[in-house]
Amino acid sequence: MRDRILTKVQATIGFISGVTAPKLVNHKRIHTPRDVIEDIRELYGVEISYQQAWRARERALEMLKGKPSEGYKQMPRYIWMLNKVYPNSYIRMQKTEDNKFMYLFIALRPLIRGFDYCRPVVVVDAAHLGGAYKGTFVSASTLDGAGCILPLAYGVVDTENDCSWTWFFENFKNAFGERENMCIVSDRNESIIKSVSIVYPNVPHCACIWHLWKNVCSSFKRSKKTLSDIFYSMAKAYRKEDFDKLMAKVVKVDHRVKDYLEEAGYEKWSRVHSTINRGRMMTSNIAECINGCLVDARKLTIIDFLEEARLLFGSWNYKNREIASYTKDTLGRRFEEILIVNASKSSKMKVVPSSEYIFTVHEAGKRYIVCLERKTCTCGRFQHDEIPCAHAIAVLKHKNVTNLHPYCSDYYKPYALEKTYEVVMVPMPDKDDWNVPEYVLDEIVRPPRYRRLAGRPRKRRKKNADEKITVNNNCCGQCGQEGHNRRTCTFFPKED
Repeated sequence: MRDRILTKVQATIGFISGVTAPKLVNHKRIHTPRDVIEDIRELYGVEISYQQAWRARERALEMLKGKPSEGYKQMPRYIWMLNKVYPNSYIRMQKTEDNKFMYLFIALRPLIRGFDYCRPVVVVDAAHLGGAYKGTFVSASTLDGAGCILPLAYGVVDTENDCSWTWFFENFKNAFGERENMCIVSDRNESIIKSVSIVYPNVPHCACIWHLWKNVCSSFKRSKKTLSDIFYSMAKAYRKEDFDKLMAKVVKVDHRVKDYLEEAGYEKWSRVHSTINRGRMMTSNIAECINGCLVDARKLTIIDFLEEARLLFGSWNYKNREIASYTKDTLGRRFEEILIVNASKSSKMKVVPSSEYIFTVHEAGKRYIVCLERKTCTCGRFQHDEIPCAHAIAVLKHKNVTNLHPYCSDYYKPYALEKTYEVVMVPMPDKDDWNVPEYVLDEIVRPPRYRRLAGRPRKRRKKNADEKITVNNNCCGQCGQEGHNRRTCTFFPKED
């Protein structure tokens, strides 16, 4: 009888979910069904199937986080509490005629205030949600005076299309307005380009050079290794003469690349041809960084995901605010380091004055002209970076000027950095302490129209046909390019 009973010992899904739930409280902790099987075997000596472990894990997540549809029902309460904790914020939600969730836009007051003291360069990007319902997380961000990420606005839309991006930019314009010398930086998404032209007709759209070069590689496979360094040097060039020299090298390798880049528009990706000053934001890496920090949170329910995003931005706000409190007599961290590097380079330069403001600087056999009144240098760095280059610092040392801050942009100064984080991002109360009026509780919000299909969700983005690059490691031994070998190489022909 004892052997018969011990061999029939089983564990129910309810029991397994109770054991597994404490290990799933932290959403960043990876605890797979295989781990559940191992835990039950080691603790109780019971074998369970993979399907039992998977169902128990899903039930444990539902016990902790609730059903995915419940998050949308709680959306009015959450928005009301955000407006109460962060007054004067700009938060908007749009539903369908049958009260199904469509779009959400959140711009908190501390982030709105900080944008007034930063360079008006906005980086936007999107990332797919991994929960039970389909959706796309969209965000807009910029860099503060210390070179740190400052999130501006975020939200959730159904997918990346013309309607959703136009709605996002319209609300962004209502919250932040339109500033002088403003620009939008993103990948070459057609919906973003079209929406920017509609909502901001006077604001240029700039392309992320990394995404642009990725498109070039997908179109011209043989040139990706040879031209990579040349392209990035060309995009970040400070003088048109340097740009033209690098472009001539591109033409020698593959003239089709020049035609593609010219069709894309030099002013959209080249620093020297840009109609506005983008500063040091040549890519959309800061938006990609936000998406990377929230990659695990995107699998949560909608309310938990939005709260994780708010907590992330709040932690960044506190750290950057603390750094700003230490910065009293120096520039922001990144730009103070640039000044130190430029000062070390200026020690070996010779300065010849021409007038009170115009000087000639000799460096390694080359001649540069610096104008302190206009804050320009023929090397291009002084006017583009808005910080004294090595030649300008050499001139200032020649004039015995020790304070370099008057020749730097106001965005980099301690006052602007302090004002950026003047408004504190206070914490939100616990959900059990939310006191919400009855009219807010009566508002109906249903889940989106489309639910994610059954089965294991994709972890990687599905690439378009033009993005799929065939892997070919064979290359020419003479020139190092792909697509041919030593015998058929045309760059280094055989000698007779």
